[in-house]
Amino acid sequence: MAAKRKGKTAAKPSGKSSHSGRALDKMKNAVTRGTTRQTAGEAAGPRRAGWLRRPGLCALLVFGCALAFRAAFLAEAFRQPQFELVYMDPEYNLEWARGMATGLWKPPYDRLQEGPYFRAPLYSMFLALWLRVFDGNLWAVRWAQAVLGSLSCVLAGVLGRRVFGAREGLLAGLLCAGYWVLAYFDSQFLLPVLLVFLGLAGFVLLSLALERSSPGRAGAAGLAFGLFAVTRPNVLAFFPVLTAWSVWAGRSWPSARRLAFTGLLAAGFALPPLAATVRNRVAGGDWVVVASQGGVNFFIGNNPQSNGMQAVVPGTRATWWGGYDDTVAIAEAAAGRPLKPSEVSRYWYGRAWTFIRCEPLAWLKLTGRKALALAGDVEIPNNAPYEAQRKRYVVLSAVPLGFGLLLALFAVSLPRWISRGPAPPEGPPGRRDLRVLILLFLGVYAATIVAFFVTGRYRVPLVPFVALGAAAALVRGWEHLAARRWKPLAVLALTAAVLAGLLRMDVFGIREATSGFARLSAAQDLLALGKPEAAISELERLQSEGRLNAPEVAITLVQAHLARGGPGVTAAVRTVAEEALTRHPDTPELLWAAAVAHQQDRNWPKVRERVERLLQVDPENIQALHLAGLAALRQGRHHDAEALYQRAVQVDPYHPATRDMGRRLARTQ
Repeated sequence: MAAKRKGKTAAKPSGKSSHSGRALDKMKNAVTRGTTRQTAGEAAGPRRAGWLRRPGLCALLVFGCALAFRAAFLAEAFRQPQFELVYMDPEYNLEWARGMATGLWKPPYDRLQEGPYFRAPLYSMFLALWLRVFDGNLWAVRWAQAVLGSLSCVLAGVLGRRVFGAREGLLAGLLCAGYWVLAYFDSQFLLPVLLVFLGLAGFVLLSLALERSSPGRAGAAGLAFGLFAVTRPNVLAFFPVLTAWSVWAGRSWPSARRLAFTGLLAAGFALPPLAATVRNRVAGGDWVVVASQGGVNFFIGNNPQSNGMQAVVPGTRATWWGGYDDTVAIAEAAAGRPLKPSEVSRYWYGRAWTFIRCEPLAWLKLTGRKALALAGDVEIPNNAPYEAQRKRYVVLSAVPLGFGLLLALFAVSLPRWISRGPAPPEGPPGRRDLRVLILLFLGVYAATIVAFFVTGRYRVPLVPFVALGAAAALVRGWEHLAARRWKPLAVLALTAAVLAGLLRMDVFGIREATSGFARLSAAQDLLALGKPEAAISELERLQSEGRLNAPEVAITLVQAHLARGGPGVTAAVRTVAEEALTRHPDTPELLWAAAVAHQQDRNWPKVRERVERLLQVDPENIQALHLAGLAALRQGRHHDAEALYQRAVQVDPYHPATRDMGRRLARTQ
């Protein structure tokens, strides 16, 4: 009976109880369904993101993508003969490396065996090592650099993982892997491939040192930065910042450990520059800190004629060694005596500081121009117009990723750089301190570029760190999208789009100017490949369009006519040189070409006019003195010929041209 009553009661509940029970059941079912979905999501989440928790797998993915991109580019470049041509800075680095690797020095690079370094030596030493390993095979060296560049992308991913998180690290590595400028410079005999690796290695090692407050790892990190300094010395400005930061970062450690950490970090940083400086003193008898080119470079970017981007000292020749010799000669003429390399550097520093003191408003305007150029999307050429030449390569054009977009994304990520936030599992305890240091590095290094002069390749070492911020911004944007936080997503996207658009603007018209430079470079390549007719056609079209008002166009055209030879070459050279001299009257190469052409025509008054002007520009030019002496003898000006001969004797009494002048004078007596 009791059981029956119980069942009956359960079968006929009251209306109120029935309604409450149904509501309770719905709530339970909803909770159950929600719990089930949550559990399923938690189960699926690790499956979806489990591979992100495997640093080795992420590193392998980044390395594979980076190397595949670089391999495809090298394979495409291999089919273009002009890609193998090397001149200006790459030629300097390569010939220096060949001399160190083989012991056989080709003039004028044999001058690099002695005396203090003019340029920081580590990249050429690195290149010499690979030349010895690969028996001088330049394509094998390019492949080795591609592997090193791919490893740099891995380091960017590792650093991003440690300072932000796994997703940011992977994305930063992939951004570097597909960034065409990094891939391009990995193929060149220039410094960026080594600088990018050393900069990232320094910060990754410093992250590991912070993780365990390890003085030994701090010393290794300092050594990476020190090697960076003997590749590009302007990073020495970061030394006091890094040292002060290490004291602050270790503020909670025991005093002895903090002292050891800071001391070994500083010692590691100082060791390579100190070794290079002592070597300069021993080998050249001159105290030069790493390299002596600093003064010349500072004047290039800080003088009344500077545009902040063109790497030319006003009044010097456009060739590498001609420009170098002219800067030394100008400094020694001003001092009235031979100068040591450190004294030459101080002379040019002094001239730059004089300009800054005397024309502060002009200098501030120039500095602002350089800062805008550094932040802009345009790749400012130095040795080659590589952005204009990018369209030659399908691989480099495939990824529409430029510096302006990366920098815009970096800018909107700045709050994440200084926020404390949750610690990534792989990150060091002082991850925020490390992010602050990276920001300081970016600021200091960018300031050193602006202080001198700006080119696209100088900012390449900044790219991986900017990519870290870009990755952080993209991940934050994805988080907003996944959580349907539309307002912050719209603010982030709109801010990044506006900044990218502003940075994309070519306010200085560099792309237009570079297009003409690219055509000049293409004509020079044709000439170097033994195709003077094609070079002449391209140069004449460039002249007729008036798109590039530079003496190098006429100089190259003169060289092309001479290489072609045949009837009418003298008339062609004379016409080109004389027409160009109306716009560039003090260009030594054009003055010489005109003088020689007039000599062929026996027009001695014109020879005298042009060669005397050349000697005003280049007083110690033996060939010009010889030609001036010949013109003087032809015109019966024996006294002038004797004076010119005495000038030549003072410059170089054993030069064949000097001896020929002496023989001609002896026959006239």
